[in-house]
Amino acid sequence: MSALAVRLRKRRLTALTAEVSQQVLAALPELPGSEVVTVAEMREACSLSIEQMLCELTGEDQRISLIDTGRRRAQQRVPVEWMLHNFRLCARTIWHGLVREAACSGDGGAHQLLEEAAVVWDALDRVSTVVTRAYRIERKRLRRTEQRRREQVLSALLERAPTAHGADEEAAEVLGIPPRGPRVVVVSSVGSGHPTTALRSAGYTSAWVTQGARDVGLIACGAADDLPDLTAILERCLPGSVTVSPLIDGFEDVATAYRLTALALRTLPSGHQGITRVTDRLPHTMIAAAPEVSDVLVRHTLGGLLTMRAGDLEIYLATLEALVDADGSFAAAARKLYCHRNTVLKRAHRIEALTGRKLTSTRALLELYLAVLAVRMDTAPMRPCRDLSRHDG
Repeated sequence: MSALAVRLRKRRLTALTAEVSQQVLAALPELPGSEVVTVAEMREACSLSIEQMLCELTGEDQRISLIDTGRRRAQQRVPVEWMLHNFRLCARTIWHGLVREAACSGDGGAHQLLEEAAVVWDALDRVSTVVTRAYRIERKRLRRTEQRRREQVLSALLERAPTAHGADEEAAEVLGIPPRGPRVVVVSSVGSGHPTTALRSAGYTSAWVTQGARDVGLIACGAADDLPDLTAILERCLPGSVTVSPLIDGFEDVATAYRLTALALRTLPSGHQGITRVTDRLPHTMIAAAPEVSDVLVRHTLGGLLTMRAGDLEIYLATLEALVDADGSFAAAARKLYCHRNTVLKRAHRIEALTGRKLTSTRALLELYLAVLAVRMDTAPMRPCRDLSRHDG
């Protein structure tokens, strides 16, 4: 195509490469992402870019295709800004080289240079377009691959503690979370989203995966006292029901924390909105963890209460809840229920008669409260037990 470009490639390819390398090396500290590019990689990239630009001008076959270049730069994690800056420097250096060649060729060379002035910049546009498109396609592919790998590693941690040698180090590398240090597991209803960007902006590293009907995250905290701030961020970012585990210290505790946090989410009322810590739902979580025990607890603790009509049963269950919240005080429970103290006393006597348990007994009150929780969470059917055990707790 260009006789000047052909001569330039034959005579001055090495000199042009050195010139571009010097310019790039001088600008390297100010280029975005320059820390991922070594000097050797920079020189190799300059040499290849110069050759590709000259091949584009002369119409010769390229040793390495522009698409391959874009893919390779993406795999090297070279910022696209750095790559395009490199090509612009190559185009400028080639242009200056063409000017020098034209000056040495006399009047004919100058005329030819004027005709081909736009060719260099057109070639730059073509090269930049092809390389950038290949770069972005490869980056998307790599991000998808990296995301799948993160999800696989996190899913494995949620199912079981790491056992293989080096598993902690692999998880740390893939997830970007150190092997040790404070962290929490977060479980939310599916569709709440993965607030990775908001957490990163606040200085938290996290990994997320969708597990069935739940979105699950593992979040590294800078310190144990970061939990209130982290909870506030999650409340702003995650709609719906969200539960947060107690602080754990390593990957070996993730599976247990996930199980507890998922159980706590199940105990929340339908339509609940907001962030709930597992430590605020420990009795509920304990009930949810053992449905068989809950069944026996309800039948043998509530006893004759289960023979009541649904409306009457609700009154007595609410009375039991109020008594527990009031630490057994009939007067305080009456205020919570908006009724007279004597009304609460009559209900309490009826509860004692039907359950065979004294409400003045701490143990009896605890068992009754846990049974009420089980009924509220529908973990046990409300059917009466024929062989009721009547005793004072």
